[in-house]
Amino acid sequence: MTKSDFMDFLESNNIPPSLVHFENSVEDGYYVLKNYYRTEVFYRERGKEYESIGFPSESDALEYLLKKLSEG
Repeated sequence: MTKSDFMDFLESNNIPPSLVHFENSVEDGYYVLKNYYRTEVFYRERGKEYESIGFPSESDALEYLLKKLSEG
């Protein structure tokens, strides 16, 4: 899955794209970040990171997050 496919899914399912970040910042939301040899997905709220999971590729990370967001 590409970032473009992922963003299209968010828009078509009325999920605000601003909920997901691809660069490190201090905003609350889900993050998909490259970290050395893997891609990490986590949720950040009030400066704390929760549910950090590493994946071998960005595609795997986006598929995981897509499932998580579509489950509600």
